[in-house]
Amino acid sequence: MNVIGRVAIDACLAGLGYESRAIATRRGRVRVIVGSGSGKLPTIVLLHGLGSQGADYLPLLARLRPHVREIVAPDMPGHGASSAPVAPRPRTTHVETLGEALDDVLGEPAVIFGNSVGGYAALRYAIARPDRVRGLFLASPSGAPSTKEEIDRLLGVLRIRSHADAMRFLDLAVHEKKKWVRHVMAWGLRRRFSAPSLAPWIDSIRDAEPLAPADLARMTMPIHLMWGRSERVLPREHLEFFRAHLPNARIDEAEGFAHSPQLDDVDAVARKLLAFAEAS
Repeated sequence: MNVIGRVAIDACLAGLGYESRAIATRRGRVRVIVGSGSGKLPTIVLLHGLGSQGADYLPLLARLRPHVREIVAPDMPGHGASSAPVAPRPRTTHVETLGEALDDVLGEPAVIFGNSVGGYAALRYAIARPDRVRGLFLASPSGAPSTKEEIDRLLGVLRIRSHADAMRFLDLAVHEKKKWVRHVMAWGLRRRFSAPSLAPWIDSIRDAEPLAPADLARMTMPIHLMWGRSERVLPREHLEFFRAHLPNARIDEAEGFAHSPQLDDVDAVARKLLAFAEAS
């Protein structure tokens, strides 16, 4: 993201009453959006997927904020205003860097929402810091063991070099959007996926260490796993992996949702997430 874009986003956030913090970690800076809420529900953290950033959750933040004590939305390392640390294992290092930033920001155990690779990061954080996680709300999380064919297909989906590539990605990731909206989203998507800082995330997919069933089996916090019936980015086998190995998960196969449910119906996702936070 260029400097003008960052200044514009930060000005918008400040106007809406959010604070934009730059958290220094051992491997670089992580930008975190923090907003004080006016409700009694616990802090909610929102972790985005590849090619996104914390500010993309503003519609969801606005719906959650009146009900919670605090709302937190980081930019993953290499995304938005967060720096991209150089590392031999980008995905592992980036997730550890994000966890270090969350340790700094969170003042209480939080409910963590994670979509796609944000779901993978949420699971990794919960495995490493179970005392800081009150509950997990996962939307099409990545991290399940994959075959070579599944990895090759996913890499083909994520290598977005043209407007047509971006439109194909949106056809997979979003349940239904008007054509003109999809074209606007595709323009922004292509710009983000062409950023050099995103390449290490994508390249790391082939060698990423999958989540271990033994680690998942030890998790005791409440877990809500939302998997849209229109999911087309990740294979059905990944859902079955989580169904088999997440002992406390409520599996929610939701009609009318695809890979990124907050883009399909933000009001419905907010209601589900608030209900989960209240019960956690």
